[in-house]
Amino acid sequence: MTLDRSANQNPVPDNIRTNIIKGLWQWNTTLIPQTAEETWDTYFHYYASKCKTWIEYGHGEYTFVRKDKDITAIAKKLEDGTSKAEIKRWLLLKNTQERLEDVKERMAEGSVRLVVRLTTMVDIGYLPGTNAHISLPWDSEQTDLKTLLATYFKGSSTDSEKIKFETEMTAFNITRYTGLKIRWTDNLADHLRLIENDKELCIFHHITFLKRQIDSPIFPAYLAKETLQTLALLFPRYDRDTEKWLKPKLSTSGDAARLDKELLSCDRVMPEDRRAEKFKFWREELITLKEKFDTPRPTSIVQFWYDRRNKVQWYTFWIAVLVLVLTVFFGLVQSLEGALQVYKAYHPMAS
Repeated sequence: MTLDRSANQNPVPDNIRTNIIKGLWQWNTTLIPQTAEETWDTYFHYYASKCKTWIEYGHGEYTFVRKDKDITAIAKKLEDGTSKAEIKRWLLLKNTQERLEDVKERMAEGSVRLVVRLTTMVDIGYLPGTNAHISLPWDSEQTDLKTLLATYFKGSSTDSEKIKFETEMTAFNITRYTGLKIRWTDNLADHLRLIENDKELCIFHHITFLKRQIDSPIFPAYLAKETLQTLALLFPRYDRDTEKWLKPKLSTSGDAARLDKELLSCDRVMPEDRRAEKFKFWREELITLKEKFDTPRPTSIVQFWYDRRNKVQWYTFWIAVLVLVLTVFFGLVQSLEGALQVYKAYHPMAS
């Protein structure tokens, strides 16, 4: 099956998915077993929705992309290390329709931005219909995509020799103890970012995509593998509480709830790999998250009830609550008895 298909058709037919995957990441020659094709559902929902939004926006005057083969051709240029300026020149030479120069420039820029999203799942520049909290600028036209990503994902130098991420620091426990809400994101640059006044945690959930990028020549080395490690920390395999909490979210229908089901199949994180120094790209985000997890500020009585990590503090608090409740209760009973006695004094019962 060729890629001469309109890219804004949704959903992407199963019989051409493999060709699209091969075309987007031509450096990766690993075959996809037929049994694993279903795991790509989440990515191709993303692919189809981005293509539809961008191709149909502004009467099609925001991108030259029309077919799947247009996308894979630009993806090959990005993989080869071609600068943005050269890719745009190539696009302008290919597309000879009569249009205003500023429209053609906008369409060339939009084509690059769209395909960058489809190949790296990193939001570069602005696209209509998107709400990423981080959108990386690509200001220097002479740089290539690999250089741009290396500039942003450059690792952390934070001292972390003694910091370790314990097994209790799962996504389920984080939401239960700290009150943080999970914001599932399709933008890798948003991963582990706290938003909405530190009340929501962004999590990039595309495990199937990340596994395909482990040896990517575009991403910084080990970025994809380390991102998978962060997901393994947050969604430990065979953890009953995590599975019970996560399964309903994976089965929920609707566009906003299309999560990668591979979240239930994360690899195990060995004890020695839980040290913060093992994380280069996401170290600061994980340390910030650990600080919120270790010293939560409960905003509801439910959080106090579930967070039993400090047994002495937990029992002290709830004994105090029990004493307060009993004090109020007996005080209320005494008040009612007093009121009843006053009532009887003024309204004696007839003998």
